[in-house]
Amino acid sequence: MTDLWRGALIDTRIWHGRRGDVARDFHYRTTYLAVPVAGFDAGDLPVAVDHAAVWQVRRRDFGARDGSSLQGFIMGLLEPAGLSQARHVTLVTTPRTSGYGFNPVSFWLCRDDAGDLRAVLAEVSNTFGERHLYLCHRPDLGPITRSDRLTGDKLFHVSPFLPRSGRYVFRFDAGPDRFGAWVDWIGADGTVRLGTSMVGPARAMTRRAVRAAALRRPLQAQRIMALIHWQAAQLFGRGVRYLRKPTQKAARASDATALDRGKGSHDRG
Repeated sequence: MTDLWRGALIDTRIWHGRRGDVARDFHYRTTYLAVPVAGFDAGDLPVAVDHAAVWQVRRRDFGARDGSSLQGFIMGLLEPAGLSQARHVTLVTTPRTSGYGFNPVSFWLCRDDAGDLRAVLAEVSNTFGERHLYLCHRPDLGPITRSDRLTGDKLFHVSPFLPRSGRYVFRFDAGPDRFGAWVDWIGADGTVRLGTSMVGPARAMTRRAVRAAALRRPLQAQRIMALIHWQAAQLFGRGVRYLRKPTQKAARASDATALDRGKGSHDRG
């Protein structure tokens, strides 16, 4: 059994499904890492930490982005929310490849001593060098189950083909032996306008497995960025209006804590 909290490689299928003005599905495969934050802080991981390698992870790419403790950063968000018991944390993210890194979204999975998932921090980045943090947890602070759908306002500009409005609905599956994250964007009309998912089986993150994955995908991060721009070109070519980036809101973190009872595109997986 592969436990994400001990480190894992996740062979994921990424899917985006746009509905409304234009119906378009976009999908690709990539490999994510589930990185125990304690090991990340200690520099004790099967993947290179803060030094050059075909695949590497850097502390400065996450959290406070100043190289400080990642555990300290996440606990600084969890404790004020009443979630100090969720101190076991794994970061699900993509590595830098051949020196380049871009993570559209990284998920900080936070569980308690009993092994229950209590919170997920979605660290969302755009291609303009900005980011926003969505802290997802149940309103009663109870364990997050695979069927829970947590919602919060969309406050961050990501795609130039979607407005900064509406709300997100998040759902998570933290294994074992797999990882899944589903995020729907609900438009002003109350319908799902964009569904996304990131789903795949997990396997142990050994040095040998990391080396093999790095040799198979030495330019993975570069490919992700190229695919994002290719998808943008496809949408532009189909007449979808390009929206200029608004000034980022002062609040760089927000909550997704309301339970959503509706059905979304991500209820299928």
